[in-house]
Amino acid sequence: MFRETQRTLLYFTLVLFCLFFTACSTSNSTATNPATSTTSTSTISTTPLPKTQQAIKLFTEPEAGESIFLDAINNAHRSVWVETYLLTDTGILQALENAAHHKRDVRVMLEPNPYGGGSSQDTLAELKMAGVTVKSTSPSFTLTHEKGMVIDGNTAFIMSCNFTYSALNGTNREYGVVDTLQPDVQDVTAIFNADWNRTMPHITNPNLVISPTNARSSLVALITSAKQSLILEEEEMYDSGIERAIVNTARRGIKVQVILPAPRTGQSDSNAQGIAILKAGGVVVREDAELVMHAKMIAADNMQAFVGSENISASSLDGNRELGIVLSDKYMLNTIQTTFQHDWSVSNQIR
Repeated sequence: MFRETQRTLLYFTLVLFCLFFTACSTSNSTATNPATSTTSTSTISTTPLPKTQQAIKLFTEPEAGESIFLDAINNAHRSVWVETYLLTDTGILQALENAAHHKRDVRVMLEPNPYGGGSSQDTLAELKMAGVTVKSTSPSFTLTHEKGMVIDGNTAFIMSCNFTYSALNGTNREYGVVDTLQPDVQDVTAIFNADWNRTMPHITNPNLVISPTNARSSLVALITSAKQSLILEEEEMYDSGIERAIVNTARRGIKVQVILPAPRTGQSDSNAQGIAILKAGGVVVREDAELVMHAKMIAADNMQAFVGSENISASSLDGNRELGIVLSDKYMLNTIQTTFQHDWSVSNQIR
């Protein structure tokens, strides 16, 4: 009888211990598992950003300022490679020189004779003295008008803005992207290497808009793809092929809006002939009265948009080294739309 009582007590003790252990385990699991914890689910997002939103960031000037470039250069771990048209901003120059001083692989290619910008030789000489490896851009092109930079071989800047005070400090309208999608970065790097070594790159990336390779066909395809709306912010408008594509789009009943720069006081409008062609074709054209319109942006139906260095001119599309990209991410397109609508509201319609 005594042994039966002992066995019974031991049985109940074991049952109570198991129940207690199970309760503790359940409590701990609830506290640490976001799927069952009310405190965790209230602070953790379960909807990841789209891949392009994580890998490509759109920026606009003058909103971004020069800090977006200074931060990238100053935080480079291995290398900073620049291929651009103009480089005169003292903050950018100092950052490049500092990066070279800290043993980063800093390489700079500049257009030797930019239109209206004198010579780049003094800038290249200054950078070389600071330890930067420098070259003039390839003579294979009419001009190198690209505005590109690659950081550490894993981040590419593709943009409309030069490294100048006016572009980065509050007077110009500019668009650009910071791109970490590896197919894009690899091809931008390949273009840099080819131009550095005076060879031809083999690029098949459909997202990149490259002059003189595929820029004209890419921009015509984007313009003619519009089914409801087409918006453009451009510095130049004197290429008959692109103008014809824009007019034909308007004649299909598509709403087409174009913003161009206002001519400087006392100067004639260099875009006058292109404006006349667009207006005759039913396109509404305005000139920005607030900022210097240096942008190169085309967006169709809020579905796809181009940003880059290409102007709407034959030399830009067919003779220069230029670089742009076609975007389809809705967040970036919404930013482009919002920026355009602001610029449209402060621009003067041409009658």
